[in-house]
Order: sequence, then structure tokens, then C-alpha cells
Amino acid sequence: MDPEKLAKAYEDTIFPHWDEPFTRMLLENFPETLPAKPMLLDLACSTGHLTEALLGRLVDGGRVVAIDDIRELMEIGRRKVLDFDRKQVFFKKEPPDHLSFADETFDAVLAAGLPPKYEILKVLGEARRLMLPGAFLRLGVAMEGSFQEVFDVFREVLEKEDLTQTQDALDQLISRMPSKATCKAMLEEAQLEDIDVHTENFNIPFPSALPLLQSPLVREYCLDACIKLIPDRSWREGVLAGMIRSLDTYFPDGFELSLNLGVMEATRA
Repeated sequence: MDPEKLAKAYEDTIFPHWDEPFTRMLLENFPETLPAKPMLLDLACSTGHLTEALLGRLVDGGRVVAIDDIRELMEIGRRKVLDFDRKQVFFKKEPPDHLSFADETFDAVLAAGLPPKYEILKVLGEARRLMLPGAFLRLGVAMEGSFQEVFDVFREVLEKEDLTQTQDALDQLISRMPSKATCKAMLEEAQLEDIDVHTENFNIPFPSALPLLQSPLVREYCLDACIKLIPDRSWREGVLAGMIRSLDTYFPDGFELSLNLGVMEATRA
């Protein structure tokens, strides 16, 4: 999705179903006390809701470093934190799976909703590298079953259009939304300790297929990646039209989209 259009839509259409529940889940298990002058890293900060909440928890100095690879979203975040000491917050355009900070820099690494386009294991590797001994991790991710209705109808239309060669790539895309057991295994592989995963399930109602497929949330975190799997661009509009027909046939009175959100928790020894 175009970054400027995404930034305009984010606060109204994505935040309530993505950042807001992830931020709440992260803060529910947030430590009551932090080290003196802590350094906190906010990955994929988007429009800065978690950044703002973290700044409010810095009692005796410290700093929040917020990164995102979409500059237009970060600019909204900058405006949210103007009332805080500028020395306490720093924004930088970087992807969460390839960071430029020095090893063992941060007391905590957090993300209120890692976009599914990133491989979780790569992000965990970078997070561990940056964590000080004793630092903690809180990583929000879309879990297995999220966007399942979109994936199912997309697969069905691929089969009808004889585009089965795309199936393996679709399976890889879906695998970026892991099960709870897979999350724990990835945390272990990243050599982290005190591992836990908390999950919550949500449903978003849609009156018909067209609003679903036009939703910025669905487009940014699911549908655009699916459509890009189709190598022949001339087929893409036909696949979208087929998805609309199928969804409206199966669910003439509307339906609910599944979102299964999880927070991966761990510490570094």
C-alpha cells in the first residue's frame, strides 16, 4: 500500500484492531520497575502509540528509540510525543530485521505488532544481539489463524484459476503467522530465557467482501502480499473479483475476520 495513503488511514482503520490491542497486551505484563536510565527499543513503532506509552513510564531519565521503515508513519509518531523531553525519544528509519545499533545496547526490545512481512526469527536474532544481559523482550505478532478467511478464499480462487503453482509461496506466507508452540521454539532457537507467549483472539465484522478487501488493515498485513504472489499482473484483478464473488456467495449477510494476536515474552541471561 502506498505509504502516504497508509499513513492517512492508519489511525482510523488500523490502529483500533492492531496497535491498540497489541499495546494493551504488552503493557499488561510490563515490569513495574526498570533499570536506572533505561534504554528501550520500540520496533515497528508505526504512529507511535507504544512509544508514547513507554515515555510515560520513564521515571528517572532513560530513552526510547523508535524505529520503523515507513517514514510517513513515524512522522505522525513524532507529533504525538512533542510534550516529552526531546532527549528522551529518538526516531530512526530502519527495518526491524536489520538494525544498525551496537550489540548489547538496550534494556528492553518491544514491538506492538510486528508486520507479517518480516521473518520473526530474523527479528529475534537482531533483538537478542541488541539486548543487554538481563534485558527483556515483548514482541507482538499475528498468530496462526489470523486473516484465515482471506487466505482460504484466496487459495480457492487460485485453484479455480489454475494458479496452483502459487500454492507453495502462499504456504510460506501463511507460515509467518506461527502457532504458540512455534513461537516458543523460535524464542529457544534465539537463545532467550523465561519464555512465554500470551494470546488473544479478535473478530472484525464486515458487511460484505468489498469493504474487507479494501480495508487498509487487510491490504497492508495480508492481501497485498497474497496478490504479489501472482506473477502475471493481468491475472490479479481477476483473482480479486473471484474472491469477492466467493465471499459474497458464502456469506451473503456479512462475516467476521479472525485476528489471533500474540505477545512473545523472554529475557536474555
